[in-house]
Amino acid sequence: MFGLILNSVSLAHSVEFGQDATGDPNAVKVGQGSGFLFSERIVLTVGHVIERTGGIAYWERDGVIYSPGIVTVDGQKTYKVKKVIMSVNYLAPDYDKPIQAIDDLAVLVLSEDIPLTKKAIMATEEQMRRFVEEKSVVELVGYGIRTSSENELMGQKNNRPPTKLTSNLMSPEMVIDFYKQYPNGLPSAFKIQAGSYGIVQHRELGKSQLCNGDSGSAFFVEENNVRYVLGMTGQGIINNPCPPPVTWFGSPSMSWVNPAFVLKDLIKTAEKIVEEDKKIEFAQAEAVRLAVELKAKQEAEAKAAADLKAKQEADVKAAALKKTTITCLKGKLVKKVTALKPVCPKGYTKK
Repeated sequence: MFGLILNSVSLAHSVEFGQDATGDPNAVKVGQGSGFLFSERIVLTVGHVIERTGGIAYWERDGVIYSPGIVTVDGQKTYKVKKVIMSVNYLAPDYDKPIQAIDDLAVLVLSEDIPLTKKAIMATEEQMRRFVEEKSVVELVGYGIRTSSENELMGQKNNRPPTKLTSNLMSPEMVIDFYKQYPNGLPSAFKIQAGSYGIVQHRELGKSQLCNGDSGSAFFVEENNVRYVLGMTGQGIINNPCPPPVTWFGSPSMSWVNPAFVLKDLIKTAEKIVEEDKKIEFAQAEAVRLAVELKAKQEAEAKAAADLKAKQEADVKAAALKKTTITCLKGKLVKKVTALKPVCPKGYTKK
């Protein structure tokens, strides 16, 4: 879980520490953390969620994702994880020491499509600058515990709804200015990566915040029914993740959105895998289709041949069974006899 602190929400329209977001079209459970359904087969999350819930080997062997926006996993359809892609530079966050996580990102490739009802694309640098200038609402939907008191009570239970939190985006310049308020500067281990954007809120009593389970959520700005992904939850100065209000330390905290190129590169790799998978699936489906068509054609031809043979045999049989008529004479008497093998009556001769 990272140290994002977000703007407060109206108590009249919210649950404590965020709005209930059950049914959100992109929020998915990833282990005991969260993820973002980026496309039908690609889920974005963070590396430490994968690492701390079995690791890559486990996820590629037994990992599954469920439909977005659900509360409980019981009875839900599962979507198999085929591939986990993480940066080679990944370094996990260490909450006991002031060590900055590096490229704490992960992209999951699924074996089949999850129906996608809300389009998502990566925001460009130009769009992110505009979001800062216009103070666009930044949203995050995750499966974090919604109240600090639930932290110990719920533990690793995975039967809770997603929660939506909102804030605003800060430019890299604003991030640097933000940290100038610390009289002693940043701890030496915290190096803000050049180009990092930030999302911040003062951790004041009663205001919304991330908590255990929100790790892996994506920040996005929604415009014209499209969600522009800014990045994933990132580590900043952390004052004890999701503390109860009575132990809030009073210091501001921030979540960093690292330069998007790392996430974009991971997504490109995932998209190539999906493209190749779909080519293989199409080829397999086409082979099945052609095999079905060939079988149907062969069966049709065989039936036509059988029908023709049966007709010919029937015609022969019918011809063989066809009655003929002969004329029989007895003096001036004339008599016609019709039968399969007509024979003149006794005393008559065939004309």
